[in-house]
Amino acid sequence: MIGHRFERTAQGDLHIHSRNGVQSALVLLTGAMAFTLPLAFVVFWLTDSSSQWADMDPLTSLLILLGLLLIPALGLLLMVYTGIRESLLLSRANGEGKRRTRNFFGGRERVQSTFSIDKAHHLELRRRPQAEPANTQLWLVMRDGTEQRLTTDNVPVIPGSTRTDMWLRELADYLNVAMPTEVHVGSAAAAPYSPAPSPAKVARRRKSEGPAPVAESTDKLGRPARALLSLLGVFLAVLELTHVIALVRALFTGRLRVSGIRSGSTSFYWAEQPLVFSFNVMVGVAEVLIIGVIAWGCLRTAILGRLKSNS
Repeated sequence: MIGHRFERTAQGDLHIHSRNGVQSALVLLTGAMAFTLPLAFVVFWLTDSSSQWADMDPLTSLLILLGLLLIPALGLLLMVYTGIRESLLLSRANGEGKRRTRNFFGGRERVQSTFSIDKAHHLELRRRPQAEPANTQLWLVMRDGTEQRLTTDNVPVIPGSTRTDMWLRELADYLNVAMPTEVHVGSAAAAPYSPAPSPAKVARRRKSEGPAPVAESTDKLGRPARALLSLLGVFLAVLELTHVIALVRALFTGRLRVSGIRSGSTSFYWAEQPLVFSFNVMVGVAEVLIIGVIAWGCLRTAILGRLKSNS
């Protein structure tokens, strides 16, 4: 269920594929529930109270429909964007290592980090004080003092266990270093101190190099994320529209109906409680503004396709 699979390639590379069956089953169960629950709700609604659809106004019906579509969309996004399959790729021929993740379906390959393994000095097990043994981390320390974490996020490192000892042995043999046996309790060693340059040196360097180019955003969004943001933005826009209609109707009729989770539905009348009526109208206006800003942000991000913009 939980462990590592070791693969030796024809080029002499070592690929360590980490698997966590419990995590994969949880993601699969969550995704399946995200698809089955809305379907069960629709079947129950149509069989038990089909007449309520005719009595419901179109905006409320559209809001419920968008909400039912959001639930499976979130489940699909979890299965597509969660990198639950992790691999550590070490190559002596190229002198580098990579940490790669893939989603539940084996797609959406992402390289989380790339590091050099040419001048490996030793492997070191570290754990913070008063932390559980499962929170132990394995670090690769190079001869120049640089460090790289080798621990995966889906398989815990438990010193003394058969699984961890086999994993450490394979890494140590491939990197030609000693297998770590002791756990260093405490924080990692501090980086060597380097004095900051003086303001005059910084000014001269900026003058000689010219203005630094503005870094463009690299937080690109894929199609599933953009589709989900579009759906969420439309849902919030419809929700905002229902609030606006309710507020306008309250201003013309003098009756404001407020719904709460615990208190249920309560009506306030301008003729009976003008202060309470005005306060709830102001709260409603604030809710409309907040929902509108979030809806606009979701739709704008979905259209631009990135999380941040320099414009």
